[in-house]
Formats: sequence, C-alpha cells, structure tokens
Amino acid sequence: MKHSIIFLSAAAALVLAACTQEIVPQEQIVPEDNTPVVAGPTSFKVTFESDPDTKTVIGLNGDGKPQCFWENGDDISLYTSADGSTTVEGYKFTTTLSANSTSATFEFDDAKTFQKGNYFATYPFRADVRGVNYGTSPYRIAAVDVPKSQKLVAGTYDKKACPMTAFAPEGSTTLEFKNAAAMLKFRVSESNILGGQVIVDKADAISGRFLAELNTSTLIPNLCTYNQPYYNYIDFSIDGSTALSPGTDYYIVVRPTELTSDLKIYLNGNLVKVINKSLFPAIERNKIYNLGTLTTPATPLEKHLTFDFTISPLTGWPTTSGSHHGESRTYPLYGIDYSFILTDCGGATKCQTYWAKNDPGYRLALAAQYRYFGLPVISGYKLIQVICVNKQLSASDSTSKPKMGITHTITSSAAAAPDNHYVSGGEVQTWNTPTGGGTYTYDLIGTDDATQYYLYALAKGAVATLTLTYVPI
Repeated sequence: MKHSIIFLSAAAALVLAACTQEIVPQEQIVPEDNTPVVAGPTSFKVTFESDPDTKTVIGLNGDGKPQCFWENGDDISLYTSADGSTTVEGYKFTTTLSANSTSATFEFDDAKTFQKGNYFATYPFRADVRGVNYGTSPYRIAAVDVPKSQKLVAGTYDKKACPMTAFAPEGSTTLEFKNAAAMLKFRVSESNILGGQVIVDKADAISGRFLAELNTSTLIPNLCTYNQPYYNYIDFSIDGSTALSPGTDYYIVVRPTELTSDLKIYLNGNLVKVINKSLFPAIERNKIYNLGTLTTPATPLEKHLTFDFTISPLTGWPTTSGSHHGESRTYPLYGIDYSFILTDCGGATKCQTYWAKNDPGYRLALAAQYRYFGLPVISGYKLIQVICVNKQLSASDSTSKPKMGITHTITSSAAAAPDNHYVSGGEVQTWNTPTGGGTYTYDLIGTDDATQYYLYALAKGAVATLTLTYVPI
C-alpha cells in the first residue's frame, strides 16, 4: 500500500474513503461434526476514519498535501469470533485494483471457512497466531508492531510501519480502519545524510510490539506495552547507503505515549535537534509532528553511534579465533570508517575476539576471558556511554554469565586482571545468561579524546549491538 498524508484544516490523519460492493448472500455450511454454522462475508468495504484530529506543529517547513492510497495486492488480517478461540490465526483478505485508490474492497480467497461473527482487522497483514478479544471492554488484539528500524520513503512513509485496526459487529460488511500510531515529519538541508535515530528516555516505548486496546464506543486503538520487546528509539534510513534528498518530506512512525524526557533527533549519528519535554509532553495518536528542516551543527553536541553485529560480517573482519592480536578493523557508519581493535591479554596464544557467524546467528564474540575490544577514538570528543546488548556466544553456551567492563589498560598476563584500571562508571557488570538477553549501560566519568578504551571480558560473552555516545571535550 502506497501511503502519503493529507493535512486538512490543521489536521493530520488518514483520509476517509468508501466504495460500494455487492454483498455476498450468506449460506449454511455443515462441517465434519455436523454442527451448522453460518458463513461470513467474503468481502468487506474498507474505509478510513472520518474524524481527523488536530495537527501539532513543532517546527516549520513546507505544507505538502499528498493523499493516502490502497495498492493492488494489499492485504489485511481478518479475525472472527466464530472461530471460538482467543488465540487464532488471521484470514488474509486482499484487494484487487487496476489503479491506486483511496477506497478498496478486500476479498477472501482461502481454503478455510470464514464464519459469521464479530470481526477484528489489522493492517499490515500478519500470518501469525495472535491473541484476540472481541467480547469485553476494551476489545484487544496482540502483536501490533511499530518497527524500531524504518525505511524512509520520499514524500510519504514506510507502508508496513504504520499499524491500523478496525472492529465490526456481526452482520457488518464494512470496516473502518483507525490509525494506531503517530508520525514525525522532517526535511534535511544537507546532501550527505544517510540515516539517523529518534531517541527518548529508556522508560518511553516508541517502537516495538504492543497490545492494541480498542475503546468499545469509539473503537479508537491504544497501543499498550505487555510481555513483548519495546524500545526507546527508532532507526531510519532509505537503505543504509542512499542519501536523503534535501527539501523532501520524510516521515517516521512512532507509538503514541507520554514522554518522561526530551526527544532527540540524530542525523549520521550527530545530535541535530532536542525538543524539550515541557514543549512536547506526549506523542498523540493520529497526529503528525513537524520537526522542520534539520541541519547538522558545525560542532555536534553529541555523537550517538550504534554498531550492529547481528548482520553478516563486514569484509576483512575475522570470523573465528586466530593470530590477529592487536589488529584494527573498520566499521563504516553513515559514510565514516570507525576503527576497532581486536586483542587479548599478554601471553594469549590466539586472539579470541572476532565477528562470529556460526549458530545462533552473527555477533561480536569475546570468546574467552581476558579479551578486549578497542572502541573508536574520535578527536575532540570523549566517550561518555557504552550500551551493550547481550547475545548468546554459541549454540551450546546458554547458561554462562558474561562479565564485562570498560578499561583503558591491557593486562600483561591472564593472571593480572585490570581491577585498578576500570574507567569510573565502567566497572565490571555481570550480565544475564545469554538466552535471557539484556541491555547493559556504562555511564563513564573522566574520559578524554586521546585515550584508547576497551570493552573487556572478565568472563567470556558476546554482543549483538554496541551503542557509543561521545560529547565534545
């Protein structure tokens, strides 16, 4: 589905659209147990909510007026209470269009029998089994996603990133979808921007997997956290290597929530804008917040860099232990090569720091105790924070607990642990068992821009992602 957004009298919402469709007569179907059931409709008319909300403007730029369209082949997930279970797999309804349209009819074409009942629908389509509650207040449906990594599309937004929900009572053949998220709109002024991040406080969930609760009167969805992952950031880019076009509108989908902190926007890892919590206390559903045109300061007040080791190893990085003691490798991010050092304590026979690629997936391995991973040194900036996301070291290693710290000294032997050389705030933390995962933060004090700092393994472990924050000296 190709999406774009229309502003109506200072409003930011999806446009109402409707179409007519012949209703398919119901028929009696007798399943194998001879219990008569009533077949449900095999097509639904699909519209968007008709009550656009107020647009909130944070900054100023152009006021474009694109519109929202369904595309040929778009799918939605339909659930019926007649299935008799609260944990069910959805039915795929698909639209067939000769041209993009603001209204569409979605039809069912599957071997399953879709029965008459109360109906829940979501976009985008999910084939997974999920929890659905049709009968009590509020109506609920699980596994509604706002992706933490989003693809930017010029003039519009990632069609799979913006969740919508609909509910209809038994007998209905019309579904009115309501937007479950909000959006941030922005432009860039530079021609070398490859991507960025939106970050809020750790307590604020703006992306992840949520439970949609629908008010039984208004059917307005509220995305709630539950026992699924959620995140305080969103990464965005076109494809990681294509630059954004200056003067072009881009949109990021965010989960509505009250904010406990300022909202920060980064481009190419550089902090470009901070919106104070007092001016922006909450992100509200169905609103578009205009961040204006973003420009990188001559001296950014902060660099926030996330290195992902769950992707295929970059060219030149070792993928097993070997003789690469003290060697450096580069990781290009936003067009800049950042250097890391792979090394061990003195006397080690093999370097056990490498980019592992065997089960259970890619990760940065510090595969033995007393191993080191040297972090980038950036002239004029000091390292103030290291955030590590835990990863299972190997398929067979699911119970050990890594012990990791931040140091500036490499020991001369395995016996000489660097107890007196940890950076203040970088003392060793004992991580959870790898299968339990976890995120571990080291807030560093007293660092400078001329010292090499290392992630140090007092006990072996592995890292999925590594996020480093630097500020000017």
